[in-house]
Amino acid sequence: MVEGGRRHPDIILVEVDSGEGFGFTYLSPEDFDYAADHFLLPAVKYASLDVNDLDQRRTVAYDFLARYFTKPHAKGFFRENVRWIAAASVREKFRGDAEAGSMPRVVLITRKTGDGGITIRPGTEYLEHPGYPLAVIVGKPSAGGGPAHFFADRVSYETTGKSKPNQEQWLPQIIFRLYEYTPSVVMGMPKEVKGGDMAVECRALAFGCDSKLVERAPE
Repeated sequence: MVEGGRRHPDIILVEVDSGEGFGFTYLSPEDFDYAADHFLLPAVKYASLDVNDLDQRRTVAYDFLARYFTKPHAKGFFRENVRWIAAASVREKFRGDAEAGSMPRVVLITRKTGDGGITIRPGTEYLEHPGYPLAVIVGKPSAGGGPAHFFADRVSYETTGKSKPNQEQWLPQIIFRLYEYTPSVVMGMPKEVKGGDMAVECRALAFGCDSKLVERAPE
């Protein structure tokens, strides 16, 4: 193990439908391993497989990930167990990188273009910070993240940001109104303030890279 190396991702982004999915945060190697094992150990035991067989572990993790992508709205899939499945799939894929202390900070899980398969890859584009959010996540790092909206380019983000908020999509509009420049990931959670009013607590993630968070000038 590389001393001081990275053994866990800061975030796993799961884009299961076009522009929609989850962003899951992991604050430490222990948090990441706990999430992965919470799914993987019972699943391997239920399937009567060898928990020490890395190929079998990987197969179980990938199988459940594929099931989620096939029927993401099935009753058996909810935020927390998708977070566990994502952690298990990423850990098994990048096990060698973790042991070498070089686990990617950001990992993307998306559908493959064309064949309907699934790809798990480092999200290097999230370290470049184009000035607008590539992902807006309803959640906060300490709570493990939550539902996410993804934006392929500035135009799609600004179009959503200028639109009327609704129950399904409201955080990108708030982020757009508040900030002129942001890092590539912005998280937000409603919070109650003095007097019983509601506000949104925002957190931008830079992943150790140079980025800007600039408030929008008042109109």
